[in-house]
Amino acid sequence: MLLINKKTSRVKMGKKFFLIIFFGFSSLLISQNLLKVSLNKDSGNNSESYCSFTFDGAWCWFSDPRAIYYEGEHKRTYATWVDSHGDVIVGYYDHDSKEIKTVVLEDNFEKDDHVAPALLFSPGGKLMVFFVKHSTANPIILITMKNPEDIFSWEKKELLLNDKEKYEGFQSTYTYACPVMLSNENNRIYLFWRGMDYKPNYSYSDDMGETWSKGRIFILPERIYQLRRPYMKIASNGKDKIVFAFTDGHPRNENENSIYYMYYKNGALYNVEEAKIGSLGDKPIAPGEASVVYDAAITKQKAWIWDVALDENENPVLVYAKFPNDTTHVYSYTKWNGERWITSDLINSGKWFPKTEAGTFEREPNYSGGIFIDHENTNEVYLSVKRDSVFEIEKWINAGGTNWEAEAITEGSSKDNVRPFAVSNAKEGNPLQVLWMQNTKYIHYTDYFASIKMNILSPRITNPLNVEDIKNIMHQTADWQLANPVTRESRLDWHYGAFYIGLEALYETVKEDRYLNEMINIGQEHEWGLLNHIFNADRLTIADVYAWLYEIKNDPEMIETAKWVMDIHKVRTVKSDPAYDANNYRFEWWTWCDALFMAPPSFARMYQATDDTSYLKYAVDHWWITSDYLYSKEDSLFFRDDRFFDRRSENGKKIFWCRGNGWVAAGLARMLNIIPHSHPSRIKFENQFKEMAQKLLSLQREHGLWTASLYDPDELPLGESSGSSFFTFALAWGINNGLLDKEVFEPAVKKAWSALCANVNEWGRLGYVQQVAGDPYPFFEYQWQVYATGAFLLCGREMIILLNSNY
Repeated sequence: MLLINKKTSRVKMGKKFFLIIFFGFSSLLISQNLLKVSLNKDSGNNSESYCSFTFDGAWCWFSDPRAIYYEGEHKRTYATWVDSHGDVIVGYYDHDSKEIKTVVLEDNFEKDDHVAPALLFSPGGKLMVFFVKHSTANPIILITMKNPEDIFSWEKKELLLNDKEKYEGFQSTYTYACPVMLSNENNRIYLFWRGMDYKPNYSYSDDMGETWSKGRIFILPERIYQLRRPYMKIASNGKDKIVFAFTDGHPRNENENSIYYMYYKNGALYNVEEAKIGSLGDKPIAPGEASVVYDAAITKQKAWIWDVALDENENPVLVYAKFPNDTTHVYSYTKWNGERWITSDLINSGKWFPKTEAGTFEREPNYSGGIFIDHENTNEVYLSVKRDSVFEIEKWINAGGTNWEAEAITEGSSKDNVRPFAVSNAKEGNPLQVLWMQNTKYIHYTDYFASIKMNILSPRITNPLNVEDIKNIMHQTADWQLANPVTRESRLDWHYGAFYIGLEALYETVKEDRYLNEMINIGQEHEWGLLNHIFNADRLTIADVYAWLYEIKNDPEMIETAKWVMDIHKVRTVKSDPAYDANNYRFEWWTWCDALFMAPPSFARMYQATDDTSYLKYAVDHWWITSDYLYSKEDSLFFRDDRFFDRRSENGKKIFWCRGNGWVAAGLARMLNIIPHSHPSRIKFENQFKEMAQKLLSLQREHGLWTASLYDPDELPLGESSGSSFFTFALAWGINNGLLDKEVFEPAVKKAWSALCANVNEWGRLGYVQQVAGDPYPFFEYQWQVYATGAFLLCGREMIILLNSNY
């Protein structure tokens, strides 16, 4: 415990700390001085087990609050973030319906976690969102709800608040934005940001953000180097007091980086002992005029502020990280008891959390996992600490003095969990207390991919034939898959094309914009292009997604390239050749049965989007060229390609591959969803669909699924998830559209769906998926793939339609 002298606010040198200084504050002695706190691991869960507020979001810790609980007409927690595409997003979690809704406030704004916004509610329930690009001259953006509690209707303002005339010669930029409203000042809104000369600036508005005063620098350290920038955290009682905790500068640039404290009240600025040190609007405050909370000149250890709050007596509480060296990050908690600072060094959290690329130096060695105070109960903090090589989130509770208890929130995770934020206004008893980043990748603040997790466990699926449970498991599988991308596969190739087709089904079921926005982002990122080798059917799957998006957004750019590619297909004069084995141009035609899922429905979708019948004609004509070659009328199944006409399994059975026939069955359903009932080929498609469905019904195994080799279950007896998902989707679609007898097929479909749900683990990962292949081979519980999740989502939508039709 550190003692701080009340008069000087400097560290009082007792015998204990003289010895620490004498020994140079070695890492060994520091670790011995840390609190000995036992961790209750029983309360923790793998971070994958928690609900995602978003599968793609990140934030910094200098724009707050990032999340607020607001109870008006609804009980909702609102949060905001920037995604890996640079979209600025706000969303809410509804505590009654359990729904999550999101909206993009600015599309492709800037890929940088510094731009994550801060939130403020007006007295009438209108949310105000403040954000700005990182260290540019671009204005602060203020977006305000038009209607209370309505995230789908906004008004936008651009705030150029830096006073370049007053501070002539200073560099004018904007970073971070932190709003505070004081009710005792007629709801005046104060806005703080890093502005002129990279110093803390402020402005205020007396008309709910309509107009603003000119910005003023209010903290100005000695300018010993260019663009020296204090880092500041802010809190308020919401009535008449604002508190500030700040540093000399960035720890990377300072030889010593101390932490200071002051507060604002009734126009004046005070130190912790309530001595006036200035007035807001007068000359800026120098750090030395404020109270010294942590003196790096004595400890020779740099620090960085993480949070400041006010306790029940309106005394300040601060948390910060100090750095004996770059690989030792010690969290400290300090509170003012009215006479002195009481400080506890909690734990060495480990080194920085960004994944430093091999052969490079870490650009942000002071990026700790993070620590944050619960502002509703300042005896509680949430922190990120490295446990067994992974950063975990824990809740530490001060039981009085230096007595602390620790509870694991995440435990045994496979991904780093960092930057926790205690939800503002979440009182005791609120189930959603803390949000945090779960990193899939974090290299730098401009190169990241993370989820925002909530301390609410994903709901357990107890009845796979209950509509709400189906929606829940669809959410879980989609969110898990989106948070766990297959980096070796292009987002434009067939693997992801199949997944996005399933994501279409989820969006159409739940109408949650975050799924729609993900697909739009993929198109934008790749400029609505396709991969090379445009005659390869696999390259056409993504065109289906573009055409579907075009039907929603009516943006011609979305399908311009896809139409150009398909038009080239249509004008080819070379005769189609469905042969595979002896064909040097096998990938220029639909020579393998999987192609019937990848290409024909994309042409059909383009017909639906454009009303150009030539696309449908091409799809139908070339379907039957491939079908006439690969479809075994005797077996009512498709050979994967002509290499399998005479090939047999080890048990002497014909080889009909599960997923290959799954592609076809699902492709048939998707084609029939579009082909007009008056089309001359409609009956032919229906008959093939019925023939396959009847055969598949006979091949369903006792466990409810289909085996990788349809005719040889003894070779690989486990049920395979990807092919089975496609089959279940197709059969359910057939029932829902009147092509299959409900009494005959519904029991099989329900059994299959229940078995598929049993293959989804508590994280939302669909397992038992055969990997990329062209024939049957072994697979295991831990194996997954994006196309299987897509098939599962297609299936889930049809199951909801089927079950709803029973009522």
